[in-house]
Amino acid sequence: MTTEGSQPVSERPTEPRGIVARTLSDLGAGFRELRWGPVLLFGIASGILMPLTLLQAGVLAFVAGIVPVGVGLLLARRVPGHFGLHGFMTGLIGALVASVLLGIVINVTPYGAQLAAASGLIGVGADGAPIDPTTLDPGVLEVLLAQAWITTGGFIGISLIVFCTFGATTAGRAEVRNRELRAEVEARGGGLEKPGTVRNVEDLRGLSLPQLGSYVNALFKKKGFTFKDYRFTHKDRYLDLWLSHEGQPWHLRLCVADRVTPGPVESLIQDMKRESCRHGVVITSTEFTPGATKAAKDRPIVLIDGQTLYDIAN
Repeated sequence: MTTEGSQPVSERPTEPRGIVARTLSDLGAGFRELRWGPVLLFGIASGILMPLTLLQAGVLAFVAGIVPVGVGLLLARRVPGHFGLHGFMTGLIGALVASVLLGIVINVTPYGAQLAAASGLIGVGADGAPIDPTTLDPGVLEVLLAQAWITTGGFIGISLIVFCTFGATTAGRAEVRNRELRAEVEARGGGLEKPGTVRNVEDLRGLSLPQLGSYVNALFKKKGFTFKDYRFTHKDRYLDLWLSHEGQPWHLRLCVADRVTPGPVESLIQDMKRESCRHGVVITSTEFTPGATKAAKDRPIVLIDGQTLYDIAN
């Protein structure tokens, strides 16, 4: 849209109003983003597996009960979003495949008559014994087989559609949270790792940087500090922890180099100035060079080497 003496103004797309309009818009977006590869793969697999296991006895019959939910759980890990729609379409495809396969099995193999007898459609004779399906009129048996196909196929179809949708929706929520956690860990440069048992200083010196971070974090928490955040910096050479104590922020920088030089001290001073932080600590599981000790002198920086850290913890 343009007006005299003005620059062209692009019209912003308006969001659909009303529940129906929003639902249709969401469905349209969902179908555009549908991943047909996993939907077809899991749909066809469940459509084949479900009727075959249901027609068996024992363990395989039990498997039939977990197929739809299991498909939904696996599907949620392989699609980016719209988990319910992906689950529904997978269940629908599975239901169609299962219906066709079940029709073939019932009408071509002896399983059809057995299924009709097991479902009570054929009934029992005057003596109370099950009626032999082969003694029935072919027309009557054909009707009974059709009823068995509709009944069993309907049960399988509803199970696949409902539980695939339910499984994918439930697992999708958990998957979204897991993806957010993985993104946060990646943004921080990695995750902290639980250290093994530290029985002496040598065990402490053997910790990796992520393990040392977890060890120091737990130790400072015991001393009344509150954990705020962490981040691996300078190509994973340092690990920074942000804590607070009595309302005051503390910035900790951890190193696992053989001997820590003045570099971590000087860079931490600059970071503390930008953060307006008055309390800084450089911690290593090894030891500091004389230059690092000199760099921290008369500055708001505390140096803790491996031996001192072990003594504090014990």
